[in-house]
Amino acid sequence: MVRTYNYEFIDKEQLKNFIEKHRIRLYPNILAQIFVGNGTWKEIQEIQFIMKELLPNAQLIGCTSSAAILDGKIVEGKTVINFTLFEHTKVETGLIQITDHDKKIETDNINLKAIIAYMTQPSVQIRDFFTDIPTEKEVIVAGGSATNSSGKEVLVFTSDSVTSNGIVFVKLYNPNLFIDTYHNIEYSKFGESIEITKAENNRILSINNKKPVRFFEKSFDSNLKDFYRVGCELPFLFLKNGEDKFCFIKDILPDGTMKASLELRSGDELYMVYFDLERMIESSLQQLNSLANYSVETVFTFINMGRKTLFESFTKQELLHLQTLGEVSGLITLSEGMAGSVKDKTTNFSVAAIVLSETEKLPVASKKDVEIAIAETDTETLPTVNRKKFHYHFTTEMSNQLYFTNTIKLLTKQLTYLSGLLEKSNRMLFYDKDTELPNRLKITETVDNLISDRVYKKFAVLFIDIDRFKLINDSFGHYVGDMVIGIIANRLKFILTDDIFIGRFAGDKFTVILRKELDAKQIMILANTILLSISEPIEYEGQEFAISASIGVSYYPDDGKDAETILRNADTAMNRAKKYGGNQIIFFSSEMNEQIKYSFELENYLRRAIEKNELFLLYQPVVDLRTGRINGSEALIRWNHPNLGLISPMEFIPIAEETGLIQEIGKWVLMEGCRQNQEWIDKGYDELFISINVSARQFLHPSFVEHLHESLQYSGMDPKKLHLELTETGMIDNVEKSIAIMKEIQSLGVRISIDDFGTGYSSLSYLKNLPIDTLKIDRTFINNFKSETVDYSIVKAIITMGNGLSVKVVAEGVETYEQLIELKKMNCDYAQGYYIEKPVHPDRFIEIIDNKKLRIS
Repeated sequence: MVRTYNYEFIDKEQLKNFIEKHRIRLYPNILAQIFVGNGTWKEIQEIQFIMKELLPNAQLIGCTSSAAILDGKIVEGKTVINFTLFEHTKVETGLIQITDHDKKIETDNINLKAIIAYMTQPSVQIRDFFTDIPTEKEVIVAGGSATNSSGKEVLVFTSDSVTSNGIVFVKLYNPNLFIDTYHNIEYSKFGESIEITKAENNRILSINNKKPVRFFEKSFDSNLKDFYRVGCELPFLFLKNGEDKFCFIKDILPDGTMKASLELRSGDELYMVYFDLERMIESSLQQLNSLANYSVETVFTFINMGRKTLFESFTKQELLHLQTLGEVSGLITLSEGMAGSVKDKTTNFSVAAIVLSETEKLPVASKKDVEIAIAETDTETLPTVNRKKFHYHFTTEMSNQLYFTNTIKLLTKQLTYLSGLLEKSNRMLFYDKDTELPNRLKITETVDNLISDRVYKKFAVLFIDIDRFKLINDSFGHYVGDMVIGIIANRLKFILTDDIFIGRFAGDKFTVILRKELDAKQIMILANTILLSISEPIEYEGQEFAISASIGVSYYPDDGKDAETILRNADTAMNRAKKYGGNQIIFFSSEMNEQIKYSFELENYLRRAIEKNELFLLYQPVVDLRTGRINGSEALIRWNHPNLGLISPMEFIPIAEETGLIQEIGKWVLMEGCRQNQEWIDKGYDELFISINVSARQFLHPSFVEHLHESLQYSGMDPKKLHLELTETGMIDNVEKSIAIMKEIQSLGVRISIDDFGTGYSSLSYLKNLPIDTLKIDRTFINNFKSETVDYSIVKAIITMGNGLSVKVVAEGVETYEQLIELKKMNCDYAQGYYIEKPVHPDRFIEIIDNKKLRIS
């Protein structure tokens, strides 16, 4: 038999008298649960000391709690001790620190029946800390997170330990222990889901791209004003870690944003919910009547703080009902949970309880009738709800809640019907029937909303127009033209994300609205992605269409303060792009940043640089540190524009990579570099090799190996004379694909070098798997290359690593004779830098080879 005694702790003497009165010391298995109202470390340690002295053999767990259960009633700010005395059930308690999450607690598979735990953090999953819970029989795992309404830290403890970052637990072992559960929460979703489009921690900045306060002003009509009579916060439901979680609006801020009870992220979907009191009463009565068929001896309860606040009157009656079944103990929690070993039955925002007994189940016929009469606390007009032996009386609070529930149910039915009609009419009015994209009206409305909501301080609008689209219509007919528009619309849908709005403005003109604030460089990258997608060939009845487009960009508020101006200026920029020949991106230029203009000009010039012979190569000698002779070079690209003069690779290479021009430029460098090196070899310089830099984007392009093969055939150069320099970070981004390409390259005989080594991951775990021939030490380590420096140690380690992997090592950026000598002492193979020679023209390179041999000793 299980006996339970609840006691409000006053002092040591009274506790001693209570223990003696109920002869608690005589029981073999004693569980003491202590709920310290707003307790401190010192108060808890004093109680631990008293309990050890008075009941040294008792198993103890406890926690701070803003409220606890005493004789079936909720008491706040008090310390309550619950003594549960077992005759046949083994009791075992413990404490686990959250930092010991990997430390699992073993269990007795044969006799374990239940685990009860209290934790300091609501997010903790109790079951994660226990192993070997048998799956063939039901083991109840239940508990709740501690609270502390005073704002002090939340604590859990055993008889020996206290922590603010962990869980305490009790395990009950008895194969014959009767155990059942009670949990009660019934809710329904209301209306359509809403999207959190911008959030910071628990602050909601926008809902469905509107300021939260404006969203609710438009969403709630006068029929919902009675919601606030319930006296609770606005509840929502959303999916988190696979479970429904409740979230509440805690505060409305002066700027129209809101604070929520949980941390939210952009993209979270929420549903407004209402708690159905009528269903909760029915569920409660059904469970209570079922439990009344058993000899219940004790009940452990976990009451969610939000549940207590929202349904205070109902919860109090519910506790008294449970008290008639068996002695109730428990606490108010921030979250609670209950699960079996086979199937989880987790609950949230509820009253959860486990029911225990060491006595066999009683026959229903011999169970005395239980009639409970609860006095009404308020004037009542609604009828009493009865179910068998238990019943609830309605208070004014419960009447308001029931009225609200019925109102919501009625509105939900009406809104379901109306939303179908509204959706149909909305699509007809605001969406293009051919592409199913938002039309001109919707585009204008979206820009208006972004401006009026003031959530986004800055956003961009792109106008996209298909170049020479009229020619397609005139030549092949409007049917083919519509097909092309549909294909392009689908391509745009595919490449754009949720943060980006796309619509069909008219004809062959599309509009993109960037809700997420992006800088000019990011917009250029996105716009070039759009152009590349549109330019993919379209085939129809054996006819291939080469499509291009022009894009104009305008910013809010730089290029306009209203929707009409913003859209018009984007259209103006787009028309300017078409006048310049199409297939271009132009920003509206009234206040355009000079650097953006310059970058855009460079891109346009770069597209024609190869055909105008403006690109050329310089060659920097590479010296063999064993002989002191030059036996190779690195080809370095340069651009001489007729008006702008020499342009640094640091300026135009990134543009080439962003726009895709790197493929054409890279192919030219391969062809010219191999041709030049073979010309030198034909003149008798047989030992010369050439190193050519390859960007990651160029290297991973499907046609790269084909371009490489063409360059070798075109020049007639021995593949062993070609070294390809690949950046370390470029390889690590896609290791498997990189290794496959590298092996294919090596099968041709071409050597592979890792450039700028040491600036990226520099890990043997991946380096040992790369098929490489050379490591090239980045110049940043050579700049401060002095003994007893970190850079000195790094260089030495890289050279040692290279020797161990049987690959050659090249040091670049050598500026002094002393650096050269130290590198030779470290067994570095090659070096290059201004001390040896700067990059030079081809004719000068041969003169240097003939006249220069370094003194290395």
